[in-house]
Amino acid sequence: MGDLYEETIFDRQLIPAVNGAAKNEQAIVLTIIAGNEADFGKHFVLERKRTAIGREKINDISLSDGKVSKAHCEISVIRSGRGIEQISLLDLDSTNGTYVNGEAVVQATLKAGDKIQAGGTILQLSYSDEIEREYHAKLFDFAARDALTGLYNKRFIINELENYCRIARRSNRAFSVIMLDIDDFKQINDRFGHLTGDEYLKRLAGLIRETLRDQDLAGRIGGEEFLVVLPETAIEGALQLAVRIRKNVEDFAITMQEQEIRTTISAGVCQYERGLKDVKELLDLADQAMYEAKKSDKNKVMRASLADQAQR
Repeated sequence: MGDLYEETIFDRQLIPAVNGAAKNEQAIVLTIIAGNEADFGKHFVLERKRTAIGREKINDISLSDGKVSKAHCEISVIRSGRGIEQISLLDLDSTNGTYVNGEAVVQATLKAGDKIQAGGTILQLSYSDEIEREYHAKLFDFAARDALTGLYNKRFIINELENYCRIARRSNRAFSVIMLDIDDFKQINDRFGHLTGDEYLKRLAGLIRETLRDQDLAGRIGGEEFLVVLPETAIEGALQLAVRIRKNVEDFAITMQEQEIRTTISAGVCQYERGLKDVKELLDLADQAMYEAKKSDKNKVMRASLADQAQR
């Protein structure tokens, strides 16, 4: 039998099927190509009939862009046994409008290569298979993640923290941060060497990641210093999580050069409050609480508050 083909709306060219079957591993993908620097390269696979795009976290695609409306636009996909029949966009009466290839639209039919602008963010529509999606995911991870630990790098997580601060100011939603530092880490490097120190950091990062919830973010912001961002989390919940991380680290050990290596962490926890001026002040409070934990025999979790700031 000859090859089977399916016709797509993307280029109206015949695409050969694989082993006589529809090439169903291909998908519709939106990739951020301009806007928030930390979001550059993020991509979203459109799997639903309707995909909501907006600033609020409730949207299928949430954009950290102050010029994007809470509910900005939506993309609809019509599929049949032949494959993808139509992709359409609808503006949801957004404040700053939705643009396709530079033209303001209320409703539009989309094709591959189209650039959709919501606020200051531009997303490009493409048709992608699994290999291409994996390639773009690796590119994004390369830009956003710390090479040693696999956690987010400082630039990315601070940018995300600034986004959460903006959301909290508008919606009065609670969120908290944990700043933690490995106690006496220099002794590991001095005694066992930097390669062993790197291995310990890598495994400790995995332990932190396993302790967090799916929505939490963890990043490496210094040599042995980490920052955890906890969305929708008040101070009490953040303290409980910080204590859990501290206990897990205390029980954690790796064996290198036939010797067991253990250490502890000190942590400072702070909840965002409207009285804070900016991200720097929030981080300063968490850092001060962490410093107090280190002064107090280490291996402790300390709570920060606005009152602490007033006393400094």
